[in-house]
Formats: sequence, structure tokens, C-alpha cells
Amino acid sequence: MYHSRQEDRISALPDDLLVRILLSIPTEEAVSTMILSKRWRFIWTMLPVLTYQERKESVWLFLNKSMEFHKAPVLQILSIRLGPHCPTDADVGKWVENAVNRGVRELFFTLQWSADPTRLPKSLNTCKTLLHLRLSHKILVDFPTSSCLPSLETLQLYYVVYKDEASLVALLSSCPVLELLYVMRNEDDNVSKFSVKVPS
Repeated sequence: MYHSRQEDRISALPDDLLVRILLSIPTEEAVSTMILSKRWRFIWTMLPVLTYQERKESVWLFLNKSMEFHKAPVLQILSIRLGPHCPTDADVGKWVENAVNRGVRELFFTLQWSADPTRLPKSLNTCKTLLHLRLSHKILVDFPTSSCLPSLETLQLYYVVYKDEASLVALLSSCPVLELLYVMRNEDDNVSKFSVKVPS
């Protein structure tokens, strides 16, 4: 009886406090609270931070569904780390597109599967809200000269593949307020001479 009353007290808290509670646990556990009661059914959909790490093959199905039902007007942080168990036909571009449409501020994407490097959606090239971007491993960096990331302050590129040197130049040129740049490279990343020229 004591535990029941304690749970009722928690459920009686305002939405913003319940969201703060869910932010302290992994995203997968936060989503699972929807089965607790009607009060909890949609609280997780307001989380401003979503973090996914592959622990089993079905993670991409979970990611698809949770991104589909997520309703927060602004997605402050989206962090996705997928490994070799993720199906290579998973539509990762759709997840990034969703985040961009929600005004994502920080995007961290690591893709360590066996497929060819994945090209991210064009909407990322002109994301006005993005402050921090980290791309890692099997991601194809393909930015046209029309790219514009006016708010990007931190850029991390770890073992990615570039479409060509022009794509790298276009990406760096699109960041007028860039403050921090971190790069780790593979020998076969399609860039023979890595030069850094940024408008800031």
C-alpha cells in the first residue's frame, strides 16, 4: 500500500517534473513507462533528449516507433549509435530528417555497420538550429556549395568518408561561427589533402 501511494504522488507531479525524471534514465526505459498508467502514456513523448544505443537487432524497430510518436516541439539532442547488428536497410535518413524538422540543436550519429557509407538527408545541409554535430564511421559526408549551417559551433568528424574534397570544403565553408573542429581520419576517406578553411 505504501508503494502504491508513493507512485500516486509521483504521478501527480506536473508534466515538466515528470519529464525531468525520465531524462535521468535511458531512453528505452523512459519509453517503457508508457505502460504504467494513462497518466504516463504520453509523458515520454515530450522528452527533449533522445539517446539510442544498439544493444540488440530490434533497436532500429524501437527507434522507428519511438521517433514516430515523439511529439516534443523541439528536439534538443538526438544521439544515435548503431553497430553491426542493425539491418543495413534501416532508414537512418528518416531519423535525421525528423530531428532537423524538430529544430535539433545537437546531433550525434555513429554508424558502424557493414553496409556502404550512408548519405544523410539534404535537409541537414541547411539546418539553422544545429549547434553541435558529430558524425562517426560509415557516414558519407556530401555537402554541396549551397550548404549553410549558420549556428554550428562544434563539428566532429570521426572516420567518416567524404564524397570528395569539394564536399569537405563546402561543409567547412558553411559554418560561419564554427569554434571547435575535431577530426580523425581513415586513409581511404577520399580526401588526399585535408585543409581547413572556415569563414569564422
